[in-house]
Amino acid sequence: MAYFTRGGAYSIVGIADAGASFNRTADLAGDVRWRSWPTHVTVPKSFRGSGQPVDVRRCFEEAFKMVEDAADRRLNPRCDTYFLELGSEKSSSMRRSLTALLGYKLIFYRHGAVNPADDFKVTGGTAGVTSGQVLSTNNVSGLAIISISAYAARSPTSLAATIIHELAHVAGAPGTPSDAEWASMDAKRRQPYFGAENALRFCGLARQHNPAIYGEVLERFQRRMTRTGIA
Repeated sequence: MAYFTRGGAYSIVGIADAGASFNRTADLAGDVRWRSWPTHVTVPKSFRGSGQPVDVRRCFEEAFKMVEDAADRRLNPRCDTYFLELGSEKSSSMRRSLTALLGYKLIFYRHGAVNPADDFKVTGGTAGVTSGQVLSTNNVSGLAIISISAYAARSPTSLAATIIHELAHVAGAPGTPSDAEWASMDAKRRQPYFGAENALRFCGLARQHNPAIYGEVLERFQRRMTRTGIA
């Protein structure tokens, strides 16, 4: 069954496949970035969840309503413009607004363990969470493959913020540098890596914006989990 955005469609791998024409198998079946989704996920309260099962299909449906509202110029007049600015280094024909990206065919894999519950097990007092990652894009055919964690699906608002963040990478925001590269950068050189997260400020989800998030990794949250084992 397909779910449709503005002129496009999205597929939740394992739950809703939006047509064989752009479904694809995982490049690396054992890779944590290419997991299928279960029908429900439970995010513990210690990881900012409700501790109750979340219907993944419904969560995506509600999240996409929020993403579509984010692209509404009447509500957020700077959102589409900001997305176009993220692609400023691309040719004009390859630059994409959020509205344009909602016309893409979007495939969502789950990022995490085979059993989603294992994502939230703390071993030796440490744990790390990656909310999402862009796996592949094709701006010519209008396709993006994105991996999102069960952690991000703890609520429609959290999922919508993650989808906007990842689509900002598709638009042109740089991804995560290596630890060595990041350590060598001054504040000015680091600034572009906050571009995807800053999209939330222009697209109606400023309350979800976290200034510590760069690229695709919840850097501040990882540090806190390493120190305490809880959120």
